[in-house]
Amino acid sequence: MRETDKFRADLGRAAGRATGGAAAIESLRSFFYRSFPSVGEEAKSSLFSSYLERRRDSPEAALDWLAGVGSILAMDYDGSSFTERDWRDIRDAVALEEENMDIELLEYVMSLVLDNGAL
Repeated sequence: MRETDKFRADLGRAAGRATGGAAAIESLRSFFYRSFPSVGEEAKSSLFSSYLERRRDSPEAALDWLAGVGSILAMDYDGSSFTERDWRDIRDAVALEEENMDIELLEYVMSLVLDNGAL
């Protein structure tokens, strides 16, 4: 099983527990943050805020989006379909931590952003 497959499955379980109020959302946020300890707090906060915004329209699509973002942060992009806006959100979040982020991860993310026309 690929790391991204495990993350996606674990995220689905965490989201299943997060169907309630603020405490449930906080539990999902905590899971996401713990999953990527090498990514700075500002980047994770920005990405999770984007997830919450998307969740208002479609919880299932938002969860797929977050799983795709997780595959990028795990440096194992799963080919999730992102819009140009999605790529810009990812770019902007990562840019918040560019001075503190592992250079290999930063280059990986920015090369995907560039390949997808959002740089």
